[in-house]
Amino acid sequence: MRNLYTIFGILMLLAFTSCNTVRVSSDYDRNADFSQYKTFAFHQKGLVDLKMNDLDKRRIVEAIGQTLSSKGMTAATAETNADLVINLSAKSKTRVNVDPYYDPWWGGPYWGASQRVHQYKEGSIILDFIDRRQNTLVWQGVGEGLNVSDIERKATKIPLAVEEILAKYPPKRK
Repeated sequence: MRNLYTIFGILMLLAFTSCNTVRVSSDYDRNADFSQYKTFAFHQKGLVDLKMNDLDKRRIVEAIGQTLSSKGMTAATAETNADLVINLSAKSKTRVNVDPYYDPWWGGPYWGASQRVHQYKEGSIILDFIDRRQNTLVWQGVGEGLNVSDIERKATKIPLAVEEILAKYPPKRK
């Protein structure tokens, strides 16, 4: 019986952690030569207009900078000096999760039924990489499903989500 509880616990842990993953997608200009992009800068007006608190903005900007630097790119001193201008946008929506469960110890000898309702905010991060010289979008990465209601874990979740998004940059030619 103890093994059954252990197996059930492991399965529940896997189920809960699988629900917390960030879904990542990307798209890019098939004609762009990504080897020519060596420097990047952030679109300053886009950062100012972004409806997000300054702590989260800073977390995202720092994570992008660190990840792109690890890929051999350099941060430019100004937008006008950059090969790529990064426009950051984000959105969030309220999600509701209803979990029905059965409590074998509730209500005497009968199984009790109950529901847990959990409301949380799910966020998305969108990164647009724009070729500054041609003023065209050359790459877009999107990360969806980030639980932004969990304040304690946001500081670690946001950089990991950015890393997952940028794992698809530069795109691999097929």
